[in-house]
Amino acid sequence: MKSSLGKRAQIDCSSGFKSENRSIQLDSSLVNPHENRIPKVQVSLFDFEALITTIFVSIISFTTSLLVWAYIPEDSFLIIFSGLVMFLMPLIFFLNRPNTAVVTSGKIIIKKPLRKPIVVEKEDIRQISVTKNRDHSLRWLIRSFYVIFLPLYLGEGIIKALRNLERSFPDYIVFSLFLVRLAGVAIFLALFYNFELLAPYQQTLKVTTNSNLNLQFYTEKPKELVAILKNEAK
Repeated sequence: MKSSLGKRAQIDCSSGFKSENRSIQLDSSLVNPHENRIPKVQVSLFDFEALITTIFVSIISFTTSLLVWAYIPEDSFLIIFSGLVMFLMPLIFFLNRPNTAVVTSGKIIIKKPLRKPIVVEKEDIRQISVTKNRDHSLRWLIRSFYVIFLPLYLGEGIIKALRNLERSFPDYIVFSLFLVRLAGVAIFLALFYNFELLAPYQQTLKVTTNSNLNLQFYTEKPKELVAILKNEAK
């Protein structure tokens, strides 16, 4: 009886260790307890640079499309480019989608597509607050809007394209006009995708830094994230 209890106690005491090459090493889950309990985090960061980029791309798209219509002859298939260039707008909205964040010891790393990660040091954290996520409360209303609006918007574009074909418009002109409508659909889909990334979360964690950077964190376990951030903000 004593021998069996002694063996069981020895196993329990050694459960947090791993044997490698005859050496006993501490399990990584015990070395870095925060690494395993950090929840999945989404960060909404539409900063000034992203705003300027979106405005610039929108102006370039509209201007280029108008110039193509104004200076390329109607009998040239290159006029299709006026519709293709409009897809830059949904692309920039997709690239400005909410980002994933990694909370490590002493810093927050925000990964952004096609850009360098944003690193927030623990010394730069000034305030942490928790608020209700309004997108979560309105999610069914907004989802219903998209479900009703997008088919109607796309259907109207198809009807206009068919009418233009009946009027003997060249196929490439009709296709170019339809591409503009498809670009509009892509914009709404990109916005809806961005919304759906954040809508499932009930609370928003707002982090303000000394450099006046406002971050909004979305996670299924807000209390754990608050504890981690406050611990690292000390």
